[in-house]
Amino acid sequence: MSYFINSLQMLQHRGKAYWKIIIDNLVSSGIGPFPSEGSILKIADNNSNLRYLVGLGYLSKRTPRFKSMNKINVILDGFFVDIEKLHLHPLVGDAASADSLYKIYSIFKKLLVDKENPEKACEFLDRHLRGNLTMMYDGKIYSYRDSTGFKPLVSGTDRNNSISIIASENSLRIPFPNMNFQDVKPGQLIKMDTESGQQKLLSLPTTRTMIDPFEFIRESHVTATIDGKGIYEVRKKIGKVQADFLSAHSDIDIEAAYAEPDYPRPMTLGFSAEYRNHIPKFDLGEAIINDRYDDSDRMIDFSENISKNKMITSGKSLKYILRHKISHKKIGLIQGTIQTGITAKESIYYLRKVGVKSVSVIVSYVPTVDGRQVGLYTHNRELIAHKYIGQVPSLEELNTRISRELGADRVFYNSPSILSKGIGISEYNLWFPEWVRFLEYDKK
Repeated sequence: MSYFINSLQMLQHRGKAYWKIIIDNLVSSGIGPFPSEGSILKIADNNSNLRYLVGLGYLSKRTPRFKSMNKINVILDGFFVDIEKLHLHPLVGDAASADSLYKIYSIFKKLLVDKENPEKACEFLDRHLRGNLTMMYDGKIYSYRDSTGFKPLVSGTDRNNSISIIASENSLRIPFPNMNFQDVKPGQLIKMDTESGQQKLLSLPTTRTMIDPFEFIRESHVTATIDGKGIYEVRKKIGKVQADFLSAHSDIDIEAAYAEPDYPRPMTLGFSAEYRNHIPKFDLGEAIINDRYDDSDRMIDFSENISKNKMITSGKSLKYILRHKISHKKIGLIQGTIQTGITAKESIYYLRKVGVKSVSVIVSYVPTVDGRQVGLYTHNRELIAHKYIGQVPSLEELNTRISRELGADRVFYNSPSILSKGIGISEYNLWFPEWVRFLEYDKK
């Protein structure tokens, strides 16, 4: 207790008039000189439930600029960036109308504590934090220093590892010479509790090379290599990993899977081979629909428009369906992406026409809400998933809404975590719009 109080007394300088302390469930604050140790102990004596195990202290030149600091145990040393669209974040929940600190606290806590995903929690903070953020929750303290190292952050322990301190201030080394202090590195998340003392939970990479995941889905030629990985084999693995996840964590019910258009055929091969491990009688195949797509055809856009117009005006298409293989079956339609939904709607129309039992659309890519995700300068509002930004908290709900629009029985988008596993590159090094990056399946 004396270490805690003396630290705050020593650090209250340069006009830091506002102070606040949180000890277990005791919260006290004021303006002016920090109280003496005796005064603090007198306040604490009136609370018989205190165990004096975990404490949080805050000093500032002004009262907190976020009202939420009065009800959550969070301390910010720094500032936030790119917070204008936080209210649309899929994990913001009831905090959508709260101030920025409470939004960030809520999302960070959900990722770190509820979903037990410290890597994604730190990545989220790193997108919006410049400085340090410390949170006390359920008797534990978590402190993160952003990857730019904008503010100093030090951690220290005594010789017996019985006392641990974390502070946004280097000068604590002076009054406590018997404690072993070290700098918390940029991008590190530190945890403190009474059971394990002080431990490093995670350290984000100091260098970050961003890769466009769409290169692995569509952009690159199938014979190319990226980062030493053959595109064809990667695409097969994308399908394999997605099949493994969906067979264990979804209500998917299909008897065969086929690619449409041509380019998802490698994903379909990987998907079908893996799915056969779960359903031995599952049909192995590549494509059920011979369509207009041809990478050597310079008239793809023209052909697509002609096909769309033919379907609307005459009920005919440039594509045809291998009826004998799919009639009266539950079909999985493997799509590389769903953008405007026109291709999927057309395919579903013709599948229904030949008498399939059901159509489940399986999307190899994540939801497309920004044209940059697919190398296009398409108006985002034309993308079928764009209108659901800020409207759905999980991929399950987005799948349900998109399936209604397309006329499919089921839709199963890929998620960033499943896609990155298939590609074999960390999510941290793949570029996704923030809303897409944190939109996942609820089921683990």
